[in-house]
Amino acid sequence: MDISVIIVSYNVSSFLDQALTTVKDAARNTKYEIFVVDNASSDDSVSIVKSKHPSVKLIENKVNLGFGRANNQALKLASGKYILILNPDTVLSHDTLRIMIDFLDSHPETGAAGCKVINPDGSLQLACRRGFPTPGGAFFKMVGLSNLFPKSKTFGAYNLTYLDPDSLTEVDAISGSFMMLRKQTLTEVGFFDEDFFMYGEDLDLCYRIKQAGWKIYYVPWTEIIHFKGESTKTVPSLKSVRVFYDAMQIFVDKHHSKESKLHFPRWLLITAIYAVMGCVYGINLLKNTREPIRDLVLLNISLVLGIFMRFNISLDNAPEYSNVQWVSIFVVYSMLYMTTFYFLGIYHRYRNSSERALLGVFIGFLFNIFIVNFIKEYNFSRLASFYSWGFNTIFISGWRFVFEELYSGKAVIRVKRAIIVGSISDAVTLRNVFKNSKYSSYDLIGCIETTPGAIRGREVDGLHILGLINELSDIMHEYSIDVAIMAGSSLPYSKILSIGRKIGTLKRPEFKFVPEIPDHDATKELHEQITLIDILPGKVI
Repeated sequence: MDISVIIVSYNVSSFLDQALTTVKDAARNTKYEIFVVDNASSDDSVSIVKSKHPSVKLIENKVNLGFGRANNQALKLASGKYILILNPDTVLSHDTLRIMIDFLDSHPETGAAGCKVINPDGSLQLACRRGFPTPGGAFFKMVGLSNLFPKSKTFGAYNLTYLDPDSLTEVDAISGSFMMLRKQTLTEVGFFDEDFFMYGEDLDLCYRIKQAGWKIYYVPWTEIIHFKGESTKTVPSLKSVRVFYDAMQIFVDKHHSKESKLHFPRWLLITAIYAVMGCVYGINLLKNTREPIRDLVLLNISLVLGIFMRFNISLDNAPEYSNVQWVSIFVVYSMLYMTTFYFLGIYHRYRNSSERALLGVFIGFLFNIFIVNFIKEYNFSRLASFYSWGFNTIFISGWRFVFEELYSGKAVIRVKRAIIVGSISDAVTLRNVFKNSKYSSYDLIGCIETTPGAIRGREVDGLHILGLINELSDIMHEYSIDVAIMAGSSLPYSKILSIGRKIGTLKRPEFKFVPEIPDHDATKELHEQITLIDILPGKVI
């Protein structure tokens, strides 16, 4: 067996499907095996592997075991000369596995190697080649000096930004998103350390490989796309931030103990780690709580306005409550509304939904009226509660409505001229799906055919073939295209990787990618679930 490919997956079914497809394509001339270790996904990841990739060796975990432990399950069964640790949200080039295998064959001193990993916008993903963490490197990155002086060996040591991204380089560490390992090396240094739940396992393994005398190389002769964070587009949870920095502390405790001869004491390393974590915590806390804080302020403004309206803008006729009673009124009132909003999903699943906010305001009002009527200790004006409900309806649901209308393009729709790059049959299917989806505002101009021998100008179900794939750049300029949509089922992934470089980076439209084309008889649910992944974003032509 030439290579064993191991993918640990958790709730990324569409990405996993495309990753497996590209792995099979890249491994076509090798003897290979593929393991997928599913960490108790709640989506259809397992069923997709079973139905569409039956040759894959699937390990189904009942709970999320973490990255390292899940990889170790497959490593114990792998029989390949080389092992590829691969993230599920990746797309391999046509030649990736062959180039990496040839490199390891010709460099027997190499224990691990990583290729060039690029972001969906075509930029280099800095984590694909790294130095081992030091207090100085962490500090320079935290204060932004690494971004200001990326070519400095001192300030850019954390992500080795001073290195030429197109040059073969021996490095300290490579990313676990794509890590090619020699089985002999793993036998010598051991598998992933299971003390790490998520994050840091790849860094720890690279450290042990280097300590054992093996070399680690960054090989820029082939590349993959890593859709890091593209599947969620959400603010990282505070839990994930804590897990990351806990992993950094485990690394320090393991490899930089008191006996280590460091230029910096261990306590300084730990302090630096948790100082950075505190900053990240604060930033994420602000991002996660800005909407609840905004609603809380608006709720209390509405209550004040309701009280003034109830007593004709004069508090002379208001009940003679003590300060404690007034505070309790505002606290209970706010808690009832905010608790209602939370359980209705206004701050997670239905974020920015004006309809859900309207429902939340109404239910919160009913709770307040219930307490006013049936709890004598909370003897507050029903009319003031009614007035505040009116203001809440305007404020709480109103700002969400404005956000939806103005920033989601519903009030002033800017129609985007779009083309679909793929087979005409896929293009027709996508066009029909778009009619009932959030992409209905796209003005589909036509199709760029990827099938050899396709007839230019041919019409299928009202959609025309504008040209062939080699004419893509000229057609986009000719028709002033805003959005080019790549159909993953008909366009080779290696072609997608090269499109950005061929089109150019200064005046290109948005590029979007559909990993999977729904069936022609797709249901309404499929229409609503279809997602376009942003790749190679740029300016409109």
